[in-house]
Amino acid sequence: MAQSVDEKLFNCPKCGTPGSIFFLKVEGNNIYVKHKCPKHREKLIKLPLLQKNQFIPSIRNGFFRCHKCGQETTVQSTKTSGPWMLVKAVCPTHGNKIPLQRIWSTIYIDILNKEVPTPKPTKPENNQIIRRKLCPNCKTPINGTDKYCDACGAEIAQIED
Repeated sequence: MAQSVDEKLFNCPKCGTPGSIFFLKVEGNNIYVKHKCPKHREKLIKLPLLQKNQFIPSIRNGFFRCHKCGQETTVQSTKTSGPWMLVKAVCPTHGNKIPLQRIWSTIYIDILNKEVPTPKPTKPENNQIIRRKLCPNCKTPINGTDKYCDACGAEIAQIED
């Protein structure tokens, strides 16, 4: 059975075990995730911020795991510190000996929500046609003032209306 993209990213490449996420931050157009397999070493995963909602279930699964044994944990306490949410978790085996996990606050709110909201398409009013500019390289919607695509970095030619 083939592994999904998420399983390849969030499972250990050596043993296939789902690891734990102990650090997650947003920087620029990327999400940086530090992930650790209980049996092997840690790795850094770089995800595109624009595809965040696709990865929320996998982030939720990895965040609520013990980095020592991989078991599911429960949150004992949380504390906000600037843009961070510091989370103290309890493992059924290791108790509260798990170090604080650091996660960007907005992502923490997203993983607490069981359903990730999907944007609803807006309908043009009065039969007006809405023109959307797309990146010529990856077809991601862009603002009219963007010089580079946020998703792929391609240079955007300025089009006069």
